Amino acid sequence: MAAISVRPPATWVGKLLPALLALVALVIAGTIGFHVLFGSSAALGLYQTLVTISTLGDSRVQPHTTAQYGLLAALSVLGYAAWGLSIAVVTGALVSIDIRSRWGGPTVIERIRMLHGHTIVVGGGRVGHNVAEELHRRDRDVVVLEKNPEQARRLVDAGLLVLVRDALEEGALDEAGLPRAGGVVLALPDDAQNLYALLAIRDIAPDVHVVARAETTRAERHLRALGVQRVVMPTAIGGKRLARLLLRPLYSEFLDTVIDEAGFEIREHAVTPSDSLVGVPVRDIRAHLGEAVTLLAIHRGGRFLPMPPAEAAIQAGDSLLLVFVREDEEAVAVAEEPQ
Repeated sequence: MAAISVRPPATWVGKLLPALLALVALVIAGTIGFHVLFGSSAALGLYQTLVTISTLGDSRVQPHTTAQYGLLAALSVLGYAAWGLSIAVVTGALVSIDIRSRWGGPTVIERIRMLHGHTIVVGGGRVGHNVAEELHRRDRDVVVLEKNPEQARRLVDAGLLVLVRDALEEGALDEAGLPRAGGVVLALPDDAQNLYALLAIRDIAPDVHVVARAETTRAERHLRALGVQRVVMPTAIGGKRLARLLLRPLYSEFLDTVIDEAGFEIREHAVTPSDSLVGVPVRDIRAHLGEAVTLLAIHRGGRFLPMPPAEAAIQAGDSLLLVFVREDEEAVAVAEEPQ
């Protein structure tokens, strides 16, 4: 089901209540006004107030003084505004119900409230769009924060869940489910905006995993100093890839075809103290994860140990780089199962 990009709505009852209270206050004030200025009884003053604010009017009410003219004018204008607001709220509620019945599902806000461990992509431009599509393709729950309605529509057309909000606005990250998110991707094109968004993220969820885009090395240093685990510079990566295509074309073709197209996928597996892999020699890893799994490297103590020896034992705190065959769903499920 394609997502409907909408701003987070208040409940229609919450919107209608102020309009109803305004009408009640207006009726009371009008009844008193007719009693004081026209000498009407309470019942007659109530009737005259109702017909005045309904814009129908009562031909028997003939103002002669400035105060009487002012009362009728005020009741007419304020009554029209209160009725208009009430009608607009009710109409909006009916339209909302119609939208939900047509699409057969909850609104964006309600769908986000049901997510846990999802990824929030801040910025739906070219980089953010590609990130969100790749995560969605790999069956990850993704929420994209994008303030540009036109760009948001393109994301929605791609089947993504989009919240049309500026991530730097107060409350936007909460509405995207940041306290329950498993990770955040900062993909805004401006380094200063990414830094500002990071500060807001750390204020709400200090421990959430963050990956950020940077355009300059200075911004990269600032992002890392603020605790971003991974910083990516698209222009630098693009330049290196172009160089590899020129200098090592077979290497690049291997990564594109064998890894992405031939059914292989590289995954990470964090080894916790309770993990069944703790103490297992490298040569026995397939007995635990399946024959379709190959260990590429161990990340330990900030360093990579590529192609570790067969007798090396897996330790708690290690991060394993594993190659899976995508069709082997059982092996993938075991390696990604929370410990």
